[in-house]
Amino acid sequence: MTFPQPHPTARRPRPFLLLPALVTALIAALLLPATAARAATGETLGTPVHLQVTAATEYGDTVLVSGSTAELGAWDPAKAVPLTTDARSYPTWSVDLLLPPGGQLTYKYLKRTAAGTLEWEAIPDRSVYLSGTGGETTLTDRWNVTGEHPLTAVFTVRATTTWGQSLYVSGDLAELGAWDPAKAVPLSTSYAVYPEWTGIVSLPPNTAVRYKLLKKDADGTVTWEDGPNHATVTPPTGTLVLHDGWR
Repeated sequence: MTFPQPHPTARRPRPFLLLPALVTALIAALLLPATAARAATGETLGTPVHLQVTAATEYGDTVLVSGSTAELGAWDPAKAVPLTTDARSYPTWSVDLLLPPGGQLTYKYLKRTAAGTLEWEAIPDRSVYLSGTGGETTLTDRWNVTGEHPLTAVFTVRATTTWGQSLYVSGDLAELGAWDPAKAVPLSTSYAVYPEWTGIVSLPPNTAVRYKLLKKDADGTVTWEDGPNHATVTPPTGTLVLHDGWR
């Protein structure tokens, strides 16, 4: 005797499994008309902007940018956009933004210490026109520098050393190694002029500079001079000659 075989029952879709798909479809239905309208009129969603600034900092400091748009905090330090860096790129800090296209942008960098103290750049506001085509814009800046041509700085130092020691200068600018002994500027001497050492480096004009001397032994040991940092302000043009003695 043959019994009828039961027909397989189709599985009903579980409602909770359909919910994400329904939500995705609803969002797409709402956004598609607006996106299509922008595309038809040539309107762009924003201008991609890559901001990078060379800025030496103390441990725990953060570099931020603020400016004339809401995306940059509208000059409110509490809403300023932080930049990031790492061991490889320091002292260059950077951030990628999407800013309103087709208009004038003014902005400025600031530093925030671990204690919350703020230091704005001392130069006038930076200004740039952002294209309305949506193409990416890269802005490359230097802390407190407005973009003039660099000038020549000559460091002349009187310092005695032991056999195998070398003399260097480092400071708060990238050109001076940003306080990193491995990137410090070497000074040179000779039998004819010792113990006078000299080094030449290009520095940005109209810029406050802090620096200090250091000695390196043959085995790499670093000794910084005593006392506070040396300080100067570079002139608008010409050559800056600095005379110092080891302290």
